Amino acid sequence: MSRSPQQPPQRSFVGKYADDLGQLISQQIKPVYKAMGIQVPVKSCSLVHVLGYLHQASLVDLAKCLNQSHQLIKQKIPRLLELKIITHSKDPHDKRRTLYQLTDLGRQQAGILKQNPMEQIYQQLSEEVGADIQSVLMAAIEQLQQKDLYTRYNEHNEY
Repeated sequence: MSRSPQQPPQRSFVGKYADDLGQLISQQIKPVYKAMGIQVPVKSCSLVHVLGYLHQASLVDLAKCLNQSHQLIKQKIPRLLELKIITHSKDPHDKRRTLYQLTDLGRQQAGILKQNPMEQIYQQLSEEVGADIQSVLMAAIEQLQQKDLYTRYNEHNEY
């Protein structure tokens, strides 16, 4: 008679589930974007969307706006340049800074993203699961920024 392995506590997998959700959304949105005519890589759409509003921005500006590291933003830039979605130029006031802006194709892509927001789809999903998914994720991020897991771990183990 074989014993089934004991299941680990599922609440320990919050990071894995958050990553799984992100991966699933990225995977499932590809055919949606393809149907819309979006040529931008899925993980770069937020960057293109933001550039559509800012018109021109540095890596630091984009990182702040998207609340991501400038290294992560910098990794996406070469592919967007290759696809001719964005272009770059030196800042005339500070030659050390590079400014990025959308090309005509990039503006067209940003326009499609703006005209076809996914808000209603995510709202419907939120209703189905009984929680505002975006609000929950943003609140969790904010709370972890205010007090990290290590601090929480230490507080928990003081008792």
